[in-house]
Amino acid sequence: MRSFRWAGVLAVTSACGAATTATPTPTSTPTPTPTPTPTPTSTPTSTSTSTPTPTPTSTPTSTPRSFTEETRATLESLVDVDTSHGNETEALRPIADRLRPVLPLELLESAPGRGNLVARYKGTGAKRPLLVIAHVDVVPVEGQPWTVPPFHLTEKDGFLWGRGVNDDKGMAAVIVALALEMGSTHPTLSRDVIFALTSGEETGGHAGALWLTKNHKDLIDAEIALNEGGMERLADDSSRVIEVGLGAAEKTFQSYRLVVRGKGGHSSIPPTDSDPVLTLARALVKVGELRFLPHVIAATREDLAADAKLEPPPVGAAEARVAAAGKVTPEDEKILSKDRVVNAHLRTTCVTTELKGSPQDNVLPTTAEATVNCRIMPDETREQTIAALEKAIGDKAVEIAPTEEFGFGPYSPVGPELDAALHKAAGDLWPGVPVVPTMGTGATDSRHLRAIGINAYGVGVSPISKTEAVSGHAAHGPDERRPARWLGEGAQYLRALVYELAR
Repeated sequence: MRSFRWAGVLAVTSACGAATTATPTPTSTPTPTPTPTPTPTSTPTSTSTSTPTPTPTSTPTSTPRSFTEETRATLESLVDVDTSHGNETEALRPIADRLRPVLPLELLESAPGRGNLVARYKGTGAKRPLLVIAHVDVVPVEGQPWTVPPFHLTEKDGFLWGRGVNDDKGMAAVIVALALEMGSTHPTLSRDVIFALTSGEETGGHAGALWLTKNHKDLIDAEIALNEGGMERLADDSSRVIEVGLGAAEKTFQSYRLVVRGKGGHSSIPPTDSDPVLTLARALVKVGELRFLPHVIAATREDLAADAKLEPPPVGAAEARVAAAGKVTPEDEKILSKDRVVNAHLRTTCVTTELKGSPQDNVLPTTAEATVNCRIMPDETREQTIAALEKAIGDKAVEIAPTEEFGFGPYSPVGPELDAALHKAAGDLWPGVPVVPTMGTGATDSRHLRAIGINAYGVGVSPISKTEAVSGHAAHGPDERRPARWLGEGAQYLRALVYELAR
């Protein structure tokens, strides 16, 4: 569930085959010096597949792939496996086979087919470990109008299309390329680097990251984690990177079920006194009209100030005033609430996403139900949100109850070491580009990591323009896609950041 600057904006893929274009190589990216590394200790035992510490072998005679080529090849293999309803082990097993010769790893299943791969590159231990994590499950494609095969990487019109190219197999592919590189070149690092590819993020993390925190915390425990949830914003013509965002906080994900009950019966004699569908419909109109109080928090103020320099008036001018004052005036709210991205960064939002009535067209429903999905600001609570829904609807006939709790993690402060690493990694690739902390409007596995004391941050590997992000092609929608020319630099950014933090 992407949580970058434009998180929550849907996207997907569409294509039918086209000539492959080359991805540009960044001009300056930190390169590790291959030196011997201390022999890794054995990994914890597990009922699933585990691999002993590998012994370095001679370099293969075939020409090795470049980092970008390795990322591209891994992305293609990941997209080819449908992991929209589980089946993550099938996607991870070939990766485990490739990593075994160079790194100790474990492939753990939380349930049949729900694999989680954890590998570790041993550093000197001078600093606590760095965790680099991504999920390999994706959201379903059923009912969406795809114009390309969703589970096949297609390149056309300057884009790479396929379910998961953004969320989150793109990041997983970079992690695999980085693990292979470290395991082969043996750089001397001050930290262990833990590589984790997980299951079930899109359904709450119960099969993946959350399960690992509860059952195998020792395998992933770290000082810092880099996860999805950041962004590299491109200019509207996708010609250059104009902003880099680090996800330091995110909204709380919470859905509520609204239910109105009726007597049922035959549709030829509909009720004249009360209709559960009409009652629910009136309630949902009020939910759609509900506007939570807009306000500025620490995690969004700097982001608003940076964004103000990129947006044309009147949005840019309003963002500048809000960032400077630390509050939203009624006049500025009128302007900013019309921009769906900015609006989501200023307030809690609730939107109807599912409806349910009778099982057949000639049957009166005994219940009319709706799911309302809310994304709650970090300084507000689930209890405050349900109270606001109840007040707005104002009808006792509408039952409101929270669905499954997805969890919450606190804000991760950006310390000087991380700040310096960010500016070095981003500055080497994109000189002069502003780097700012952001709040993700979506939810990621970072909340589970923060809950056990790991400072988790969102980074991006798929540079994208705001225009493209709001077009519906960034994550979760039909025809998910990403600009092909930026595959290499997006991958190199994460690579550089990891080396800066681990050196």
